[in-house]
Amino acid sequence: MKRLLFALSAALLPAVCVTLLPAQMAHEGMKHEAGVPSKTLALTGLDGSTRTLSADDLKALPHVSVAVTNGHTHQQETYSGVPVKDLLALVASKPGAGPHVSPRTTVVIAGATDHFQVVLTMCDTDPGCRSGQAIVADAEDGKPLTADGAFKLILTEDKMPGRWTRNLDSLTEKNVGAM
Repeated sequence: MKRLLFALSAALLPAVCVTLLPAQMAHEGMKHEAGVPSKTLALTGLDGSTRTLSADDLKALPHVSVAVTNGHTHQQETYSGVPVKDLLALVASKPGAGPHVSPRTTVVIAGATDHFQVVLTMCDTDPGCRSGQAIVADAEDGKPLTADGAFKLILTEDKMPGRWTRNLDSLTEKNVGAM
């Protein structure tokens, strides 16, 4: 097990560092180009199946509400949106189709219009695995999102909102066990 974790860490570290470095620089006060507001959300499953959702499409799906304290502003915020797990189910492989892939080697890459990306484990998206929720929000405090695009990734248990993604425009599943 330790060898597997080391191998995964060694395989993912360069990709994560390259992916997160621009976001980290922006977080530390360096100039960061603002993205255009997101209007659609592209979902890509492990088998390459895709689906694109509009704001109206997401609004029609079952929603949950979460209350969080924004670690940057220290303000209480309430978001409404669709659990990431439910969105990924829309592009899930049919049972028995293709090889079995362990959820332990599957990640979700969340992308934004400004090229910001974060990596989530499948555990991050599963309330059965952790106490928090990962949602794609389309409303804050009862009002549709506008300034940060139509979609925003919220992770309720993160102490700082460094993985929260405004102007969210994609969720892509990847099997890192095959890397």
